[in-house]
Amino acid sequence: MLYKWQEEAIEKIQGKDVLLSAPTGSGKTKVAYLWAEIIDKEGNIQNQKNRIIFTAPIKALSNERYMELKEMGLDVGLETGDFKKNINAPIICCTQEIYTKKYAANPNQKVIIDEFHYVSTDPMRARAYIDGIVNTNRNSKILVMSATFGQPETVQKYIERISGRPFTMFVTKERATELVYLDNSVDIYKLKNALIFAFSRRGVENIAYEIAENREVIEDGKINKLEKLAEIFSINKVPDICYKGVGMYIGTLLPKEKLFMETAFRQNLLSIMVGTDALALGVNLPAETVVFAQLAKYYDGPISKNEFVQMAGRAGRKGYYDTGYVSYYPSEYESFDYDTEELYQYLLKAPQESMKIIIDISVPDLLRGKSVREEAEYVAKNSIPMLSVSEVQEEIENMIEQIDEFSETTDIFNFKEILSDIYFPEYSLWTNLNIAKVFGEKEIIEVIELKDLILSCEESRNEFYSLMQLKKFIRSLPKKYKNKIINQIMIDYLINEIDPTVNDFEKRIINARQV
Repeated sequence: MLYKWQEEAIEKIQGKDVLLSAPTGSGKTKVAYLWAEIIDKEGNIQNQKNRIIFTAPIKALSNERYMELKEMGLDVGLETGDFKKNINAPIICCTQEIYTKKYAANPNQKVIIDEFHYVSTDPMRARAYIDGIVNTNRNSKILVMSATFGQPETVQKYIERISGRPFTMFVTKERATELVYLDNSVDIYKLKNALIFAFSRRGVENIAYEIAENREVIEDGKINKLEKLAEIFSINKVPDICYKGVGMYIGTLLPKEKLFMETAFRQNLLSIMVGTDALALGVNLPAETVVFAQLAKYYDGPISKNEFVQMAGRAGRKGYYDTGYVSYYPSEYESFDYDTEELYQYLLKAPQESMKIIIDISVPDLLRGKSVREEAEYVAKNSIPMLSVSEVQEEIENMIEQIDEFSETTDIFNFKEILSDIYFPEYSLWTNLNIAKVFGEKEIIEVIELKDLILSCEESRNEFYSLMQLKKFIRSLPKKYKNKIINQIMIDYLINEIDPTVNDFEKRIINARQV
């Protein structure tokens, strides 16, 4: 059975290029399945007439979508920068970078780009989204989705301008559950079924331990289940706070640790999850209450209204909680001199901002002959708000000067050609320059030598994510460069030593559901 808004939406958008904005938990995924003709209005599986692509900003969301579609009995594949499975399937779940690089040019596809608001967070990643939309084959259809589009008409005009095609917009504020914003702070020691947001590791850890200290140990049955989950996900030791029903969720956790926390919360073994905005990235954690223990970030200051709405929308979930509640906790961990209560009251009344998109400069395009002016115009015009072409041009010229200066320190005659071939946008220009130098100087490169070089140039969340990024980089290389790297299997070995769930997450998730 469809909600009224879903009926209206599918009637308006079927067969068109679409911009869809609907709150978290409202049922927009079902609309996407109907639009892609995966199911009919009764929920029956349809024969796929077109290739269907689901993109997501992070690997975890691609994994989650893949699992959901597979459990529906569909033939579905998965492809991220470091993993691929069943990639000839009629339905593919992938990260945005994979879509842009590999699938965008293919005709007769239905493409669902989810969590589009993510483009506002990172210029490097935004380029993959924008290039993907711009380069999508004219014979394919696009559905762009987000829970929060500030000033959606602006976003519609922007996407129509960059893509050169008309987009039908459907916006709804309707939720499947009621959302109540409370005026007063909450007693976090009495909370349950709650997500608590803080924006620093210190804040998350201190709040989680503070809550745990004031709670009783959970019952034996739940402890046994926690320990079984830990065994399934190869967690050596269950964190002490989990025995008090409290979890932590931050970006530096290993995938196995995130899976453990997510599963324990979904199975109600944990009733409180304290986390950074990593919790807001679409991961399915049904909660009754969302609490903001911080509303300002260390470097960026107060969060935007769009971010606030995105996170608040995690409260309440159909089938779990008919009403969601949003509040704040005046913790001592708020950034600098900001007052959490004042920020909360301000954000309740503030209007949503227009989406801001700044895209990165493409060094490979420049090295392959694209003029400085042309690239400056592309970056300036495809950003919101539009940037100054002359300022972007100056930035590009500075980058080219750095490349020229570095090139002059080497004896590699085709240095710029190598740089354009191997350039990896997730690494800094400095890192790419040093990698290109190694490829130009050596016929054989030990993979550990490459790892150490990158670690010396790049900041990383931790060794695991550095290794995963390196694996992704090696996969992206043209064959002639990939073949220079020996003992590549060592990277898989090191990754597996740290987190064995990377390659067999599917089996482990299924086993965890039986606990």
